[in-house]
Amino acid sequence: MGTRLQTLLREALALRGDASTVLVTDAGLPWTPPVITTAFQRLCKGLGFGAMGPHILHHTFASRLVMAGVDLRTVQELMGHKTITMRLKYAHLSPDHKRAAIETLEQRLADRSPATFHNTSTIKEVLAGTKYLAIQ
Repeated sequence: MGTRLQTLLREALALRGDASTVLVTDAGLPWTPPVITTAFQRLCKGLGFGAMGPHILHHTFASRLVMAGVDLRTVQELMGHKTITMRLKYAHLSPDHKRAAIETLEQRLADRSPATFHNTSTIKEVLAGTKYLAIQ
């Protein structure tokens, strides 16, 4: 649990005093999974996102961690999955993130590679003189 969430929960505990629950509805009743699901679905529909359940947050959590550069083993542990394969079901990359990855690769290939890198020839040099393709 991060420090921001810890702070929020401490503040909620201070407001609730000796109550047995921290997260309650407007009526003061404890949140239950069905109540959370209904409220989340209503909120998503109201925002124009369509029908979504709170489980989408699980996918979002994994995706944001991966796009932030967190290693797969750490994501696996944070999500409580026994295998990395299970984690892969939940981590989806945004189109912007994938586009940035391709741009990084294109930039690397456009630059002259160092001698220690396996790709020391340019495409033009490799394909020059082949009978299949000539690059002008």
